[in-house]
Amino acid sequence: MQIAAELKIPIKFHPLPQGIRGYITRPVRHKVFMINNDLDEREIPIVVAHELGHALLHGTVGCAFNTDTTNYCNSHEEYEANLFALYLLSYSYDIDDRLLKAAPLHKEFMTHLEAHKILCHIVG
Repeated sequence: MQIAAELKIPIKFHPLPQGIRGYITRPVRHKVFMINNDLDEREIPIVVAHELGHALLHGTVGCAFNTDTTNYCNSHEEYEANLFALYLLSYSYDIDDRLLKAAPLHKEFMTHLEAHKILCHIVG
């Protein structure tokens, strides 16, 4: 959340449809993270880190991070955002080095569902 603040990307919490954790929007050419206000505390840094990955790696592409992201976005971009979140959160949470080394080599290991489960376990 500190990085988003430094990049002047506001984080707004709103009720979102079930299954949507967050997304990036660009009203008037400024990025804004829209985060589901029903998330528990451990999910918020994961979703913000994931959306930061989209903002920094994919520019203007807006994607939703939810339970079925294939309906919203390119799975390669989701994979990259998950990796970004994993590495970013590794600075604040104790993430096993084996996971950090294995994740880029095994795309099927870091599906959006698996990544979220792993990150919630680590952050929790």
